[in-house]
Amino acid sequence: MTTFARVGPREGAIPLTLELKSVNARNCEVFVRAPRSFAPLEERIRKAVQKGLDRGRIEISIQIDGGQRERVAFEPDVELAHGYLDAAARLAKDLGLSGTLDLPALLGLVREAVTVREQAVDVEEIWLDLAGYLAELIDKAITMAGAEGEVLARDIRGRIGRLEEICIQISDRAAARLAEARTALRERVRAALGDIPLDEARLAQEVVLMADRLDITEEIVRARSHLAQMRGVLGEDGPIGRKLDFLLQELFREVNTAASKAADVAVSHLVVEAKAEIEKIREQVQNLV
Repeated sequence: MTTFARVGPREGAIPLTLELKSVNARNCEVFVRAPRSFAPLEERIRKAVQKGLDRGRIEISIQIDGGQRERVAFEPDVELAHGYLDAAARLAKDLGLSGTLDLPALLGLVREAVTVREQAVDVEEIWLDLAGYLAELIDKAITMAGAEGEVLARDIRGRIGRLEEICIQISDRAAARLAEARTALRERVRAALGDIPLDEARLAQEVVLMADRLDITEEIVRARSHLAQMRGVLGEDGPIGRKLDFLLQELFREVNTAASKAADVAVSHLVVEAKAEIEKIREQVQNLV
């Protein structure tokens, strides 16, 4: 499923900006990029996203806006700074040098004079705000995916229509193919027997066996049933991508079997066209929830 959504800071909450980007994938994979202080919440974030979105390779980006990028504290080590300055002063005295260190020079030489420490955060307090952001973000992503889904559904319905036409053409051709095979069998038997009388009963048995081998009625009936189900699924609310995926697999199996059993060039050509339409639908279905 391809979609995108973005939400900005909310009044009275931690000022966050969240983005969601999703591209096609068979399963639902969620990748989270967030400040380190949000690390304990990553699993909750994934579950919240997977609850709303059925599949896709989904990237969630979370940023803290303004000056609250990270809850950190800067702690000076006064004793260390004094020790460094005293040592510098003794060096200057012993060596007869003038001058002293100012603050920028000191901080440049002794970076440990100021330590950055992360403040303890209440992840439950963060989650109260973050859950609201995520709900809004997922709603927007679903809305955008839904708008795209309508366009895709129209395209898929058109291709289903073409597949239904192909099924009719295959069925018609299969009937003609059976009549041709029956005539060809009779002619081959007559040619082989020469002046020997033709055993019509035995020939009839062979024709029945041949008709059974070439019959693709069941495959065509099941293929039409799958197409009708797909039309129904497209009209349903909620996630439909996986249902369509399954029906496409079954449809592909039926047309493939029909081509094998029919053993006819014309039917094979129609099946190739049907497979191409199925593959195009499969690509479109990857964009549906």
